[in-house]
Amino acid sequence: MIAVGRGRYLMPPSTEKAEMAMRWMYQVSLDAPFVIGATEAPSYRRIALEGMRADGWTHEQIAATPLHAGFGIRDGSGVVFVAKTGDVYPTGFLPLSGGNVRRRGLVDIYRHSTLFTDIRDLSKLKGNCGVCDYRSICGGSRARAYALTGDPLESDALCSYRPAPLSARAERVGA
Repeated sequence: MIAVGRGRYLMPPSTEKAEMAMRWMYQVSLDAPFVIGATEAPSYRRIALEGMRADGWTHEQIAATPLHAGFGIRDGSGVVFVAKTGDVYPTGFLPLSGGNVRRRGLVDIYRHSTLFTDIRDLSKLKGNCGVCDYRSICGGSRARAYALTGDPLESDALCSYRPAPLSARAERVGA
């Protein structure tokens, strides 16, 4: 849930409840005859990757999953939303436009607008998202960060993961 539009008055789940729900989703995904994913909960990718690794999956097995194909796809990176007015957004949940297709080409907006280039530049992410060792596969919800802080580059408040200090990190991501 993102506190935008009609959802701005609803109470989001706690980080603990969100984590529990995503861990449950991962468990269900192991036997489901369909792909399970999450919209605007990119931290599900971290949870699924951690689960696959804990279950002994090899890099090759992880890379063969449909979930792996979505690693790195996030708000404004592989995703755009074009409104009926022509405004182009990094996602339908982030009410910041990078331009309008009636005045500028979609490819140009996606590749060159400051909004899109900033949110794709992982070095510009702030807080936990900015130092997270999973940021290349997750990146956090830029829409949620904006809804709660007014800054799309801030941390995603739904994620409960707290990165270790840079000096103490082992290579965790690489799937």
